[in-house]
Amino acid sequence: MRAIGVDRAEAMGRDPIWRLLFRFSAPVIVAMMVASSYSIVDAIFVGRLGTEALAALAIAFPVVMIFHAIAAGTGIGAASLISRRMGAGERERANKVAGVTITLTIILGALVAIICLPNLEALLRLFGASESVLPLAKSYMSILFSFAILDFFLMVIGIIIIAEGNPVFPSIVMIVSAVVNIALDPVLIFGVGPIPAMGVAGAATATVTGQAIGVIIFIIYFTSGRTSYRFRPSYFLPNLKIMAEIYRVGVASIVRSAAGSVVMVLVNRTAASFGVISLAVVGILFRSSSFVLLPSMGLTQGVLPLVGYNFGAKQMERVGEVLIKAGLVSFVWGALCWAVFMLFPSQVISIFSTEPQFLVEGTRALRIFALLFFVVGVQMILGTFFQGIGKGLPSLVLASARHVIFLLPGLLILPRIFGLTGLWVIFPIADILSTMLSLLWAGIQFRRLGIRFRLRYR
Repeated sequence: MRAIGVDRAEAMGRDPIWRLLFRFSAPVIVAMMVASSYSIVDAIFVGRLGTEALAALAIAFPVVMIFHAIAAGTGIGAASLISRRMGAGERERANKVAGVTITLTIILGALVAIICLPNLEALLRLFGASESVLPLAKSYMSILFSFAILDFFLMVIGIIIIAEGNPVFPSIVMIVSAVVNIALDPVLIFGVGPIPAMGVAGAATATVTGQAIGVIIFIIYFTSGRTSYRFRPSYFLPNLKIMAEIYRVGVASIVRSAAGSVVMVLVNRTAASFGVISLAVVGILFRSSSFVLLPSMGLTQGVLPLVGYNFGAKQMERVGEVLIKAGLVSFVWGALCWAVFMLFPSQVISIFSTEPQFLVEGTRALRIFALLFFVVGVQMILGTFFQGIGKGLPSLVLASARHVIFLLPGLLILPRIFGLTGLWVIFPIADILSTMLSLLWAGIQFRRLGIRFRLRYR
């Protein structure tokens, strides 16, 4: 098994880039699309319970995204460090990073539950829950927070398995987890036979059940010796130096997602001031955009170990090739999604609710919100480049640029001037400005590393 794992890692430095991008990203993209579909399916089924139920999911969404941000940042920071050490031929040091990451994941998941559950009602009010929405949001989030450790483990361990050169297995686990979730959604939300209708709490129960099955599969994977990682008991002890290295890079992803969640909270509160319909529309926009951006997010998880390994191996031309080709794929996907949203906005919105006022406002909002969707994926790829080479500061700045530098000031100004339209128009403005900043900074770094910008490689 060890020889197979070593060969998988070394392939990152020698196989053709298109083949590697497909092998590392395609399974992850498929898995993330399927896995995240539970969020869309939740919204579709919960939408049948009424607009207030949809509004409750809109409140819950940024809360969930904050601890997803912590989990993803931990996994990405660990994956970058593992990939660079493998690229430099330091297998034992990579094994130790993986062991520390597993322990760190369990600690973080437990801390989220311990801190958030006693303060849940205050937290949801802070995030914009009104009296009519609060009970629904509380019943949903109390279940997710109680089992937060499952969500953390599933996300982080999947990422570090990809870093060892095995993208297929965690993708299969994510798909299994999502399928279980989707299958249980209607049963637990509406009830079947002796199973009572649980409403929005049923959607949360379906989610944690699917996560539990995924975690069990991962545990079997590690204990059966199928992984190329080799652990000693001492590797699982917390190590402050390794943790600092993990978060030097991972903090960029945490800040990006956490800042996005904070902005979502402010958007929710702003939208709520225009009524429950506007708040429900915001929830659908965020969920739809999250689902659409998943292929680019999956692509970044394939790009990260490839950039890290080849940077560690001093193969700069391959680093550039990975970025150019991944950026091209991300741009094409974004353009296709943009075309769908521009041409069929009412059809997209009607999937979630057919209330006339919801359809009218949702259709108008989607067209503005997605106006420059085709550039967002490129910005994500460029941010991943800096994470892959271990550059903490540019990773942090670029990760926070869209939300903190551009979205936040616009959110405080434009709705006051243009009303609800001002809220929707903030997003395409932030999309283009953050992408321009990323292109400029990446271009400077390319020159420093001697990476030539070429559209054609062998």
